[in-house]
Order: sequence, then structure tokens, then C-alpha cells
Amino acid sequence: MANSGYLVQNEQEQSAGLGRKLELVVQTGLLLARSTSLQTWVQFATDAGLELSGAQFGVFFYTVIGESGESCLLHTFSGIEPEKLSQLPAPVGTAVFPPAFESAYIIRSADITKGPRYSHNIPLPGAPASYRTVRSYLAVPVKANSGEVLGGLIYFHEKTGVFDQEAENLVATVAAQAASAIENFHLRHELTGKIHDLHLAERDQHEASRHLAELAAIVESSDDAIISKDLNGRITSWNHAASQLFGYSAEEIVGQSILLLIPPELHSEETTIIGKIRAGQRIEHYETVRLKRNGDRMDVSLTISPLKDRTGTVIGASKILRDISSRKKIESSLIQAEKIAATGRMAATIAHEVNNPLEAVINLIFLAQTNAHNPEAVTSYLRAAESEIVRVSHIARQTLGFYRENASAVSLHLFDLVVDAIRIYQHRCEAASISIKSDLNSVRAVLVRKGEIMQVISNIIANAIYAMPTGGTLSLSVRDVDSPAGPGVMLAIEDTGIGIPAEQQPRIFEAFFTSRGTIGTGIGLFVAKQFVEGHGGQISVASSTDPASHGTRMSIFLPTENPQPAN
Repeated sequence: MANSGYLVQNEQEQSAGLGRKLELVVQTGLLLARSTSLQTWVQFATDAGLELSGAQFGVFFYTVIGESGESCLLHTFSGIEPEKLSQLPAPVGTAVFPPAFESAYIIRSADITKGPRYSHNIPLPGAPASYRTVRSYLAVPVKANSGEVLGGLIYFHEKTGVFDQEAENLVATVAAQAASAIENFHLRHELTGKIHDLHLAERDQHEASRHLAELAAIVESSDDAIISKDLNGRITSWNHAASQLFGYSAEEIVGQSILLLIPPELHSEETTIIGKIRAGQRIEHYETVRLKRNGDRMDVSLTISPLKDRTGTVIGASKILRDISSRKKIESSLIQAEKIAATGRMAATIAHEVNNPLEAVINLIFLAQTNAHNPEAVTSYLRAAESEIVRVSHIARQTLGFYRENASAVSLHLFDLVVDAIRIYQHRCEAASISIKSDLNSVRAVLVRKGEIMQVISNIIANAIYAMPTGGTLSLSVRDVDSPAGPGVMLAIEDTGIGIPAEQQPRIFEAFFTSRGTIGTGIGLFVAKQFVEGHGGQISVASSTDPASHGTRMSIFLPTENPQPAN
């Protein structure tokens, strides 16, 4: 009877133990279903398997996929101190573990040291001293429904025969729960990523739509005509300003050739423009002429940019067109007005310059008349009068800004022209308290049109006189030089005047640019540059407004081997 009672009690204890284990299995499943942390799942599964199997320690190896798609092997341990974890071998480093991953079947051994396949790896290298003799071994693969092995639960004990069929079944149940949890995690992670990507795509699409709407509003409300076309020159878009400017509605013009807007003689421009656009080049502020619907021509400024698709391929062009007809008319009127004003100022200059020689002529004629009885005196007076009249003629010619000499070029010494110029302006310089210094050290002859070069010298001297309203020094030098362009003669005209500001110096040779306000015409130096370069020469300026060393130096180089300039 005593033995019978013991057996009943033992069966009751076994039943209670099994119940607790089953309850642990259920709790494990519930936790794995509720938790969202992969680390929590695998650690709880590892701990549960340890308790259910009665192992001394266990490990759960599992694989995760990183952000960039790489495979990474992780693990959790149970029943062993954390500081000993790093001492245990990786599953790929021993023959004990691979079958659970490669063959995807359960391995249960009462004494793993007896197996010839595994004995050379037992005891586990690096394991704690108390576990160096590992006997019982249980490895259960964690498999997905597809059959893919996601990892493995592996348990150890130093005694033999610890793991029975029941332990195997219970750990296999935990492995199945863990596999389901890992799969759900992967699915949830993938789904979350897709939802996140969808949200990003939706946001980007919303931002792009908003941006396109803003751009469309800007284009439509722009005062400039904005037109787009494909690489075949077909108009693909047309804003309100383009309709106002050209007279075509969008419905009429979209799909038509851009050549409809270009004068026939300028059709070749379109070929050039399309070629640059195909090469990805941008064209800015290109001034040309375009046609309105009624046939009127208008001056326009174009800025053209390549249009590209998402791959960066050029598929067309966007063109911003501005009507500059009014500006062109204003510029033309201003130039004409400036020419008229320049003519008036030059007439005043001529009157001023010729007054003294004319007075001298009148006096000389009077003297000739009163000395008619003396032929030699009359001849002398008339010759002097003739010289003064020649001087008047030369002053008139060198003052006219647009004068162009028709005479042939002659060979002469440049210093002779400088001497003549000094004689012409000597009276003005004396009246303005300007002293003249000259250094005429040249022996080379140059082939020039005398009148043009005389006009250049006279213009620069006149500018120098204007720059010294309170007096100063005018220096003129001529010397022979050898430059990279070849042998020649250098003429330098230097004054101690107020100087030219640095920001104005690059523009002084532009037509109608003047630094003298309403006094200058702005054409003298422009014409001078044309004349000098027409002789194969060069003209340059160096100037300073520094109070301690102010003044301007104009340098003119004329080559000695220059072919005869064309008339």
C-alpha cells in the first residue's frame, strides 16, 4: 500500500510539473504574440526553453537583416553569466551547431561526447569551468512556414540523459512560437517600412504638386512671356504674357513651330539655339527680333534654359522673353540727342579755337593793305595769313569727332605731329596756367594717316587741359620701343590733372561715355581708339585720383612695320 501511495503521489507531481510546463508554454506564446521587441521575444524564448528542458544553460542563435540588406547573426544566452558569453564559440566555428541550421532537424543526444562527429569539439572551448564537461545536448531549429531556418535553440547539461522526448517536444513548441513571432516581426517591420515609404512618397508628391502649382501661378502671372518647346521646336506651353505680347492664344499656338515667331532671315538662329540646348547650355540675355501675329517686329531679350527629365536628359527648353523695343527706341533717341549735343559742343570748340587765328588773319590782311607800296612786306603778311588759315583748317578737322580722313597713309616721324599739336594748343595752355614739357627722342618713321593720328593727339591734349582747371603740367614724350608686337614708336601724353576714378577707367573708350558730366561728348576717346587700332597700334590709360600723385597718362603704340592702313 505504501508503494501504491508513492506511485500516486509521483504521478500527481509529474502531472503538476507537466501542467506548469504547459502553462509556461502558453505564457510564452502569449508574450511572443503581444510583444513588439524582437530582443524580448528571443530572450524570453531562450529562458523558457531552459526551464522547460531542465538544461544548465542554453543559447538562441538567430539571423536578422540590416537596414542595407546585410545578414547579421545575433544570439541570446540563458543560465550563464554575461561576462562568459564572449568566451563561447560561434555556431560556425564548431561541428556541434551546424546541423541544426543546415539540415533543419532536431538533434537530441544523451551524451554528445560519444558522437564521433562532435567529440573533437567537446567540451566547448571557452565555456565556464563548471560546464567544461558537456554531455546532454538538445538543438532545435527555429523554422519559418516556408521551411527557411531562422535560427536555433540549443541547450546543454553536464549530466547524461537529461533531455527526454517531452523536453524535446516542449522546446520544439517554443521554437515554433518563436519562429511565428520572428516572422510576424519581419512582416510587421516590412509593412511598417512600406507604410513609411508610402507616407514619404505621398508627402513628396504633395510637396511636388504644391511646388508645381506655385510655379504655374508664377509663370501665369509673370509680366514676361514664358514659353517652352521641345527639341523639335514645337511650342509646348504658353503663358498669359506671351498671349498679350504676340497676340496668339495658348490654344492657337501650342503645338505650332517656334519658327512662326521668328523672322525668315533669322530662322538659322533656331538651329544654333537648339544645338546649345541639346548640349545643356544656357543662353542669357540674347537680344534679337521676333514677329507678332499682325506681322509687327519687336526687339526682344531672350533667356533660354534646358528642360530635363528625371534622368537628366534634355527634353526641351524654357524661354523667358522680354520686349525691349521701348528701351531700344530710348537708347537710339539718347544717342541721337547726344550726337546733336556733341555737334553743338564741337561747333563751340571750333569757334573758340579758330577765333585767335582768324583775328591774326584779319590783322595780317589789314597790314598787307596798308603796305601795298611794299611788295615784299605784302608777300610776308600774306604768307603769314595763309599759315594761320591752314591752322584754322586743321583745328576744324581735328575737332570733328566723326571725322574720317580719306587721304592715303604717309611715312613720317611721330614727333613732328607732336610739335604741331603743341603749337596749336600752346596758347590755351598758357591761358590755363599749364606748362608744357616735351621729350621727343625718336628716329623711327611710322606709316599713318596724318589727319587721324593728329586728331588722336589733339583729343588727348584737349582732355588733359580739361583735367587741369587750376593749372598743372602737360608732358609729351616720343621714343622708339620694341614690344612683343614688334618694333614701333611709343607716344605718351601725361597730365597732373584730377585723374580718372578706377571704376570708370575700363569704360573710357566706350562710345558716349564721359567722366566730365555735361562738358564732354563721350566720343573723342572712342574715335581715338578706332583710329589707333586701325593703324595696328594700341592705346592704354593709367590714372590716379590720389591727392598726393594724381594725374593721367595715355600711351599710344604705333608699329613701324604696319602695312599701309586701308582708306
